[in-house]
Amino acid sequence: MSCCAEREEGIVEELISIIVPVYKVEEYLPACLDSLVHQTYKKLEIILVDDASPDGCGEICDSYAARDDRIRCIHKEKNAGQAAARNTGMDVAGGEYLFFADSDDWLAEDALEKLYEGLKRHRADCCVGGCVTVMDGGGGEGKAPVGGKTPDARRGERVETSRDAMRHVLLDASAAWNRLCRREMLEGLRFPLDRVNDDECFILRAYERMEKIVFLDCGTYFYRKRANSITTSAFSVKMVDCFYNSRDNLEFVKKAAPELIPAAEYKYCRSLLWCYVNLRRLKRDERAETLRRQLRREIRRSRRTALSNPYLSFPLKALALLCQIM
Repeated sequence: MSCCAEREEGIVEELISIIVPVYKVEEYLPACLDSLVHQTYKKLEIILVDDASPDGCGEICDSYAARDDRIRCIHKEKNAGQAAARNTGMDVAGGEYLFFADSDDWLAEDALEKLYEGLKRHRADCCVGGCVTVMDGGGGEGKAPVGGKTPDARRGERVETSRDAMRHVLLDASAAWNRLCRREMLEGLRFPLDRVNDDECFILRAYERMEKIVFLDCGTYFYRKRANSITTSAFSVKMVDCFYNSRDNLEFVKKAAPELIPAAEYKYCRSLLWCYVNLRRLKRDERAETLRRQLRREIRRSRRTALSNPYLSFPLKALALLCQIM
């Protein structure tokens, strides 16, 4: 494949590095990789980081690499988690643009073409596509056909400033996948290790460096919602990482974007209350009880912050008061 492929419009394509952490997704990995190698945007570097997967994922990665010279496989000897795998991929990526994908999801065939065009059209630092959630087993929602092309992205797209995009991360949520970023905007950034929900920490800091972020109103990414995934599994003490992440994000915002402190405090209080309530449900768990006592003290210290926050709903404010005596 030519290293200087050209589109029909005569625009020289720039290299996009796709980083895919791979672990225990043998059943889903081929669909993900098929969607990557068949992208209408051809100048790709596909970096597969096999995180010491105990199933057949390593062999699947190697078989695809043998058929497509755009694929590079990295086999780790010891499992280190998704964040470490993504960091490894960034360390070796050579593209002008970076894109993250999870190995049990897949892309519309023109996803990267749409994202690249949106980014270039607005001279932006990042372009984010729409997500179609598909329940494992075949059910789904959204307009984009599975494996097909997306609707016309220009019908519904918005451009946001750095602060607007950061505010949305703090008030809602964000994932690392399904966004095409200029490589230079991510230089030196790392995903925090050994934490769940690490995407928000990374994306918040990435947006802070950017001037313009484009959001397309079309489904470019198919997110597979599995029953045994981190996001759908039962609450465990590990999920208290959500509180630690929100606490770190609040401290970051205080220094980098103080105008967003109310939004960061909202996420902090909400995650604090959510973790505290769920920890109470873990009976006869000594670690959970220790964490619950710590969070209860934190709730007491944050009472005024919660009660005065403009984004926190009345039920959550009432819960903050109630948790002090629970």
